[in-house]
Amino acid sequence: MLAIILTAVLGTSGLAAVGTQYMNTQGEGIGPVAVANNTESFNSGSNVLVDDPAITAQGDDEGARTVKEFQRDEPFSSFALTWTGQKDVTAFVRAEQSDGSWSEWYSMEPLSNEEGITNGTELIWHGPTNKIQVSTLNIDLFGEDAAAAGIDDAGQAVPEAETPAEAPAEAPVEEPAPAEAPVEAPAEAPVEEPGADYSASNNTDGLAPLPSNYGDIQPVADVDEGLNAVFIDGNEDAGVGIDNVADTDGMPRVISRAGWGADENLRCSNPTIDDGVSAITIHHTAGSNNYTQAQAASQVRGIYSYHAQTLGWCDVGYQALVDKYGTIYEGRAGGMTRAVQGAHAGGFNQNTWGISMMGDYSTVAPSDATIESVGELAGWRAKVAGFDPTGSDTHYSEGTSYSKYSYGTRVTLPNIFAHRDVGTTTCPGDAGYAQMDKIRSIAKAKYTSLQNDGTGTTTTPSTSTPGSTSVTSTSNAPSTPAQPSQTTEPAEAELASEEDALATLLTGGSSGGTSLLNGANSEQILTGIGSIAAVLIAASLADGSLANALGNAGNINGVPVLGDINLTEIIPVVDTAINLTGDNKYSRAWNDLNSTLGPVLGAAIGGETTVNYASEQNSEVSFVPFENGIMVSSPEAGTHGLWGVIGDTWAAQGADLGPLGLPTSNEYQDGDLLRVDFQNGYITYNKMTGETNIQLT
Repeated sequence: MLAIILTAVLGTSGLAAVGTQYMNTQGEGIGPVAVANNTESFNSGSNVLVDDPAITAQGDDEGARTVKEFQRDEPFSSFALTWTGQKDVTAFVRAEQSDGSWSEWYSMEPLSNEEGITNGTELIWHGPTNKIQVSTLNIDLFGEDAAAAGIDDAGQAVPEAETPAEAPAEAPVEEPAPAEAPVEAPAEAPVEEPGADYSASNNTDGLAPLPSNYGDIQPVADVDEGLNAVFIDGNEDAGVGIDNVADTDGMPRVISRAGWGADENLRCSNPTIDDGVSAITIHHTAGSNNYTQAQAASQVRGIYSYHAQTLGWCDVGYQALVDKYGTIYEGRAGGMTRAVQGAHAGGFNQNTWGISMMGDYSTVAPSDATIESVGELAGWRAKVAGFDPTGSDTHYSEGTSYSKYSYGTRVTLPNIFAHRDVGTTTCPGDAGYAQMDKIRSIAKAKYTSLQNDGTGTTTTPSTSTPGSTSVTSTSNAPSTPAQPSQTTEPAEAELASEEDALATLLTGGSSGGTSLLNGANSEQILTGIGSIAAVLIAASLADGSLANALGNAGNINGVPVLGDINLTEIIPVVDTAINLTGDNKYSRAWNDLNSTLGPVLGAAIGGETTVNYASEQNSEVSFVPFENGIMVSSPEAGTHGLWGVIGDTWAAQGADLGPLGLPTSNEYQDGDLLRVDFQNGYITYNKMTGETNIQLT
């Protein structure tokens, strides 16, 4: 509370942020589970001739084709191909099963295709095996020497007819006798390489198979460079932890990251937090649908390892995954109620939330349990974000060559759309795509039930987490403050004690000791703690308004606030104004804000200041002052602007040291209210009535 804040300003150290943790998926876990992740060059595999009518990846004709075969001593359950730069890769994989038979061929669609970074296919779950075969298109399996050996890119011997055959046509045609000779016969005979075995084959396309001793002609090591094979096993024996995680405020039951065994050491950065979620993207993971519940958790661990380590995405690309049993798994770290930016729909990752159905739904429809869970989760997340699951909105493409739309293209999309709607992909499969309307319908029903909140009245969308309660809006300076929630606020006697401490700190008490009003100055405050709250209080001391602020002290929904605290009075610690024409987090956020709401902040009046204070929620806090407010940033909360009544209310409850934490969104319209989301709650303002509401979660 404010007493704690002002104690900190006097130099007390070791503070932690007031308020509850925002992340709400804290279930009982199984501890970090080790995942086997191995990569080797694609050319290390063996060239094998396969006569399988299901092969479609190499050539247009039927018949035997050459594929890569990999056999490993240790079993693995998932496979992918990766490469750098841009490659047009088409690939299929099948796995040898325990009885010696082969699985079906699984399509391996590219996940991304960006020059200069590691790109790859989907990670295909095929089940435990020691041997796989990979069929490819646009990949040179044989190298330049293959052409000299009379072998085409599909591993077939090239008949002599395909070599230059102009010589017979140059024979003199004036003499009748030579013209009657069968000149075509020699051209039809194959050219035999020394030692090559062109034995008869059962091909039906008329082409001879790869010579049985092809390895003597063209070493495997000369195959296309830069392509790698990835073998992953998610350790299905580890199982999954208890799924008794948050279901408060209608949140479906979710297996937390700890529950499925995420090794948080694999993450290479903190999550990026957008200013809100405006749509949900539906995916499928591809691969086999034939898995057990234990193997489902294993798949999630494998996907995490592949996305975070192999592709360098630092974490799972999706915010959530749902298996065929309807079990939901928490994906990317950062909190399922926060606008965590994923890596799931190139060109449309900002402000979207990805849910991936585990399996291949190209021809097989997702199970009813899967569709129900996906719809329920989407409806709950739409309610948290405040958008209609059956509505639509305008989005602007972020580009990337994997997107269907070039950078800056304006696209109107359903609020729940499929990956194929924005990307060059078939995801989530034809059968999965056919279920989109059903998913939206289930989501809408969930959304509506949460809006009604079981009381027959409509509530505003909330970023609520377990333990929060709905509180009626009160005025900015209420005469009879509402009682605080027992789960987030101290008891009434405790508040009184803090108010006494606050008065002593401000005035020095009856003993007339050192106080903020008679002893401290701006420099002492800034060097004593280093926080945005300290800068604001220093500004109040500088113009003598803190006494007025104390006199107008009150609370909003049980949260103590000081009156007359104004963001526009903040002291610029760095006098030189920040350059907002460059490419940095503040310029990007400032330009985004101007393009959506206009110049609400005005001009910058100072540079970026990084404060000394840090907490469990924010590893680093910085700010830039503007004419009409402030921009605040941390790696965990993102970069957002505050101004006007909501900005002043945030400042009055203690700014970054207050219970709300840092902003996670810019101001937006929520029904008849203006609203800003914070790490531990939100503030709303009704322009018609002048009422301000602080809601902690």
